[in-house]
Amino acid sequence: MLLAFTLLEAHLVLRKRQELARCTRQSIWQLLSPTLEVVAVYYRQRVCLLTLAEFARILLQLDEAARGKLLEKIRSIERGLYSLLENARPP
Repeated sequence: MLLAFTLLEAHLVLRKRQELARCTRQSIWQLLSPTLEVVAVYYRQRVCLLTLAEFARILLQLDEAARGKLLEKIRSIERGLYSLLENARPP
């Protein structure tokens, strides 16, 4: 734990954030963490930013046929992402 805290403190000093180096880990996390999580939906060169609740509501309101198509598309995307990880080489 001491090593992790020392590395965090060194990182803050290097990033010119010395004022945060004196703070506790919890207060640093609150200051540096994002305040809002959104889902970006891209379609035909357009983008829409939705909160997680809005996105979940839209997905839950889809009819059965659309949910089935979406599930297959998401599974295909997941397989593609995992296949990229399988072929990853060490640095």
